[in-house]
Amino acid sequence: MKSSLFSDNKVADLISKVRPSILLQTLNQWIHIISLSLWIGGIIFFLFVFSPAAQSLPPRPGMDVLNRGRHNFQTLSWIAISLMLITGTFNFVLRGVATGFALGPGYYLILGTKLFLFLAMILHHCFQAFKYAPRIASLSAPTELHNSTWPEDLLSQWRGWLVLLKINAALGPIVLLLGIGLTKT
Repeated sequence: MKSSLFSDNKVADLISKVRPSILLQTLNQWIHIISLSLWIGGIIFFLFVFSPAAQSLPPRPGMDVLNRGRHNFQTLSWIAISLMLITGTFNFVLRGVATGFALGPGYYLILGTKLFLFLAMILHHCFQAFKYAPRIASLSAPTELHNSTWPEDLLSQWRGWLVLLKINAALGPIVLLLGIGLTKT
C-alpha cells in the first residue's frame, strides 16, 4: 500500500511546481552570466584588439572606425547592464524567498561589496557615455580628411574614455568572483 506522501497526484504536483522554478532560475542565471561575459569580453576586446587596430589605421579612417566601435560597444554595454540589473534582482529575490531572506551576514557583505563595485562600473560607463562620448563624437566630425596625425584634444578625450574602460576591466573580474562567492554562501 502506498503512503499518501508518494501518491501519484502529490508527486506530480510537486514536480510541476519545482520544474518551472528550477528552469526559470537556471535560465535567469545563464542570462546573468552571459550578460556579464559580453560586457567584460567587450571591454577586453575593445582594449586589446579593436582600439590598437583602429589606431594603426591612418588618422581619418582610424577616428571613424574607433568612434563607430565605441558607439556599438556602448550599445552592447547598456543592454548587458540592463539585463544584469534585472537578472541580478531576480536572483536575489529567488534566493531570498527560498531562505526567508535569512541569508547570513557573509552573504550580505559579499552582496554589498559586489553591488558597490558594479555601481562603480556603471558610473564609469555613464561618464564614458555622457561625458566623453559626445566630446569624442564632436571632435571626430570636423577633422580634415587627410590629417597626418590625430588631433591632440581628441586624443585627450580618448585617453579619458579608455582609462575608465581599463578600470572597468579590472573591476569586472572582481565582481564576477564576488558573484561566485554569493553562490557558495
